[in-house]
Amino acid sequence: MSLKTTYKLLTFLLIGLLINSCGSAKFVPTTDICSLEKHWNDNLYQVKINDKKISKHWYLKNDAIDITKLLAKNNKCMSN
Repeated sequence: MSLKTTYKLLTFLLIGLLINSCGSAKFVPTTDICSLEKHWNDNLYQVKINDKKISKHWYLKNDAIDITKLLAKNNKCMSN
């Protein structure tokens, strides 16, 4: 085997190992819980993860539900 062939073979092996190692990660689902808190006076809702506010904003109910679904889709929390 020539030196050039050896380098090519090593390069292909390293690339193969890199591709294989990057694609083998396991998906771990979150255990965090999404919830909604209703405003005491208005018909508005605040989105929380594990009873912590994700922002200071209040949303209409349908918008808040959409936000929790999006968070659940992105594995940030589990939607109720």
